[in-house]
Amino acid sequence: MHRKPTESGAPPAPAWRPLAALALASAVIGGCGPDDPKAGLFGADSPAKRCVVCHSLEKDGPFRVAPNLWGIVGAPKARDRAWYSYSHGLLESGGSWTREELDRFLANPAAYAPGSRMNIRVTDAAERERIIDFLAQLED
Repeated sequence: MHRKPTESGAPPAPAWRPLAALALASAVIGGCGPDDPKAGLFGADSPAKRCVVCHSLEKDGPFRVAPNLWGIVGAPKARDRAWYSYSHGLLESGGSWTREELDRFLANPAAYAPGSRMNIRVTDAAERERIIDFLAQLED
């Protein structure tokens, strides 16, 4: 099947890309075995299902398109500067990722840290609380 180029002349994105992202998320969420103490954190109803498309959740996890979230609650903001180019808004906000700061960021990343590359807003307060509770468990 031949696809027409976009107005810019570039070929359109392959139709499989969203499916690949979903497969990646499914593999990461489903990657814990039944004997893993954190297995329940990665189930089908896990709050992490929105995070794993861009973020790694494992201790010393692999590079993805966004910073690793292991130990993020209480960690300094913009802690992985060696490999990630944070927005000026986030760099200037300073401090650490408290539950309150994470709640404000997840509600509207662009308003919290202008120029933020995170483009997912979690508008439901209960969902944000579930995500933050989940993230707080990702520590030694």
